[in-house]
Amino acid sequence: MTDELAVVAATKTSLSDAGIAVRDLPENAHTLSIADRAEGAIQFVSRWAGILAFCAAIGAIAYLIF
Repeated sequence: MTDELAVVAATKTSLSDAGIAVRDLPENAHTLSIADRAEGAIQFVSRWAGILAFCAAIGAIAYLIF
């Protein structure tokens, strides 16, 4: 147990070491590919597709029962 605590204490960073490292971005970092631009729309559609399919299934079942 003491050995484990010593390893954790040795690897724990101090608050002064926990700063954010700033990197130089390449000049073309702001250009997005077509896949990157379409990702937001794809996520939106896929998020709602399951909900709409569930509602359609419930509606079809309700139509057949009533």
